[in-house]
Amino acid sequence: MPWGRDATINDMEEAPMEVTVTDPGIAGSYDVAEQRDDGMLVLRAETSAEVIDQFAGRPLEEAGLTESFDRLDAALEREGR
Repeated sequence: MPWGRDATINDMEEAPMEVTVTDPGIAGSYDVAEQRDDGMLVLRAETSAEVIDQFAGRPLEEAGLTESFDRLDAALEREGR
């Protein structure tokens, strides 16, 4: 499945399934890029651009602002920036 595309399941388009990982070192939001026949999941980490797009242009309360900074920091760290 190409990155950033919706999944097709039983001829119906579905938005990508998102999971949150809390283990230190890999914590963050991920899209399920692929679910293999053996049950293994292939995860794709969200990019810093995706985090910025999701939170840009809307007012945020303290919790939302903290979440956006945490997710952006995690994405930038994964990208080596």
